Amino acid sequence: MKRSIWLGILLLALPAWAGAEETARSIIQKVDDNQVFGTESFTARMVIHKGKRTLSKDFYGYGKKEGKKSFMEFTNPEDKGVKYLKLDDELWIYFPDADDVMKISGHMLRQGMMGSDISYEDMLEDDSLDETYASQRLEDRTVDGRPCYVVELTARKPDASYAKQVLAVDQEWFIPLKLELYARGGRQLKEMTQHDVRKVGSRWVPMKIIIRDLRRKDSETVVEFVKIAFDVPVPAEVFTKAYLKR
Repeated sequence: MKRSIWLGILLLALPAWAGAEETARSIIQKVDDNQVFGTESFTARMVIHKGKRTLSKDFYGYGKKEGKKSFMEFTNPEDKGVKYLKLDDELWIYFPDADDVMKISGHMLRQGMMGSDISYEDMLEDDSLDETYASQRLEDRTVDGRPCYVVELTARKPDASYAKQVLAVDQEWFIPLKLELYARGGRQLKEMTQHDVRKVGSRWVPMKIIIRDLRRKDSETVVEFVKIAFDVPVPAEVFTKAYLKR
């Protein structure tokens, strides 16, 4: 009798600590959790491929989760001094040649940053996936030899950048290794893949991201992080419009 009582207790407790099935929402919440940080600093390179033409751009930047703030400055000779500032859902760009600050809004948000496959709208997309999308789990698959959960996301909010996303999420890292982004009519707009995943502090981070805008012919943008750090001191003054002209 005693053995059966203890066995029953063990079986009741088992799902809480071992083998519990991941739901679509629990997967997306873990993806979100992996992207939570107080502050970040980074140095990166963006390479834009347009047919036979290739453009290479270097930049550094900072981010602060509180207030959804981010700052970027380009350092390559052709774009030296061009700066971007995001405060919540507003985005500004500074052009040093004209010594002018311009707010990016309306139809301009759909344009590619520096002619890349990354739109300004993409740069503003920093709400949690769990808040923005309803999730449904699809059949698992393998991406680059890594077992992945597959989750379909459907936008809850009418102003979401994409009506639907399909994510192949690494089962160990909870990093989406492949993302398919769709318009409301069902047309796939973009494809994103994430590579060279490394552990930085307590989180997994893709050091290389490839974005393809499927509406463009022979177009691809590759972003590679040279350095990235989280929860580090960042200069508060960079998150001000006044700093753009400095």
